Amino acid sequence: MLELLRKALTRQKVIVVTGRDRRTRVVEEVPSNRFVVIVALMIVFFIGLIAMQIVHLIILGSWSSEVFNGIMLIVGTIVGAIWGRNEA
Repeated sequence: MLELLRKALTRQKVIVVTGRDRRTRVVEEVPSNRFVVIVALMIVFFIGLIAMQIVHLIILGSWSSEVFNGIMLIVGTIVGAIWGRNEA
């Protein structure tokens, strides 16, 4: 799973060298292992919280706003991490 995530988070940049012989290069920026593991853990937490919300709905028959706030926190963290990495 980590290898698939690392491949999905890898950025590719096309660099055009101008001059007499115009060439292009594709440079891949592989994310660090720490970043990949953090995103993988956030995905696991996200799935766990969704399962918790479903169980809460089935057993108690009501929506848990606390679990939903946890889900939104995880989503915001993942989006912020990926967006912040792409901007740097």
